[in-house]
Amino acid sequence: MSAYPNAEDYVRAVQRPDLVMRTVTLRRARFELHPLYGIPMPASGNSAVVFKASVDGRDQALRFFIREDASSRERYTALGRYVTMHSLADCVASTAWVDDAIENNRGTWPVIQMEWIDGRTLDAYVGHLVARHDVGALQVLAASWRDHIRRLQTAGFAHGDMQHGNVLVDTSSALRLVDLDGSWVAEFQGEPPPNETGHPNYQRTGRTWGRWMDTFPGLVIYTGLLALSRRPDAWRALHNGENILFCHDDFRPPFGTPAWRLLASIQDPDVAHLVERLQDCCSPRWNAEISLEELLGRQRAIIQPAPPPVVDNLDIPWWERAALSAGGARPTGPSMPPPPPKLGPEQRELGTPPPFVGPTFTGGWYGQAPPFPNAAGGPAAPGGYGVGPPPPTVPPPIAPPRSASQADTGTNLAAACGIALLAGIVLAMFVAVAGGGGGGAAAALFIGAIVAFAIALPLLSRRKR
Repeated sequence: MSAYPNAEDYVRAVQRPDLVMRTVTLRRARFELHPLYGIPMPASGNSAVVFKASVDGRDQALRFFIREDASSRERYTALGRYVTMHSLADCVASTAWVDDAIENNRGTWPVIQMEWIDGRTLDAYVGHLVARHDVGALQVLAASWRDHIRRLQTAGFAHGDMQHGNVLVDTSSALRLVDLDGSWVAEFQGEPPPNETGHPNYQRTGRTWGRWMDTFPGLVIYTGLLALSRRPDAWRALHNGENILFCHDDFRPPFGTPAWRLLASIQDPDVAHLVERLQDCCSPRWNAEISLEELLGRQRAIIQPAPPPVVDNLDIPWWERAALSAGGARPTGPSMPPPPPKLGPEQRELGTPPPFVGPTFTGGWYGQAPPFPNAAGGPAAPGGYGVGPPPPTVPPPIAPPRSASQADTGTNLAAACGIALLAGIVLAMFVAVAGGGGGGAAAALFIGAIVAFAIALPLLSRRKR
């Protein structure tokens, strides 16, 4: 049997879906093209590459495997059935496995058709809220995350790779999970675990694949989100592009890393409670067979009133800045705003704002991810759909253009200065001539003034036009 294709093989193949796709529907797929290179561009992960494509007018994420041991049709069929039966479609992206979907590399290979979710990865969204100093939204996000985990664990569903790249915040501010290669449902009880072991910055050493494996990474994310709602500056200090706040090295005693020291400096009982629970969970003797709600003792963090945002923060809409400057209150209470639009390569290079069409944001969905694994000299990002390096830095705001009256004032002032200088030079020349000519000085000055006026008059007339 041929080896699984790599990312470059798939990029070449999907340029002609009418030739390589083996189902009638996928032959009609229209893949999103890179605006500069003019070819389909994937987001790359450890086990698969994902392309955005329109299939019969509906945007989908088409996931192609680059490893044989990534997953199987039986697993994805069971997962899809379980998500539907337990009404988790608003928590987990819907998927469909298609066998022998594409001809490539002298073989036929499967594809997973996934629901396309317009939004941003969790880390990109958190960075956006931190930049806005929106601690109220961070508190709501933390509470939403905890409720998200509660629903999944109550339904007996475990994702298996809870990390920032596999959690999307869609345009309605809802949390959605993608990449189900390592997921667990009751039907898999007793089966060998998949090779997907989860992102190391969210997993404890020696985790057990099963129903409660999301408790630890769920707590890691919940602790980070709640801590950021109290201390947004922790993001700049601890975020490294592959985490929220914690790294794998933080999960070992004696808990003296910068992350723990910063959390200890937050004088907040809710954060202190989470820190205590998380440190308990890092112990090799911890009993992992427990839900997040049971672990936290059903204690709910208090949603504190959000302080007024910084008035000169340009991320705050102008109408809210105007109200705050006038002494008013921000018009909304703590809530989760929609995620910011993604910047495609053409916007990042030209400094232009990303386009907005209808109800969805457009732009390079693949973000800054290199076109192929290791193309930037480093390993491919873990996970698949929606994974890549940190979101691009938004260009600094451009100063607003001057008004017409301001522009005219500056132009006329510059013109007047130039004309005065020219007139002075002409007068000086005639004075010099007059000085050498004795009694003709007065006549020379008079003639010089007339010449200077004759030069200045057409220049002033041209400026007025």
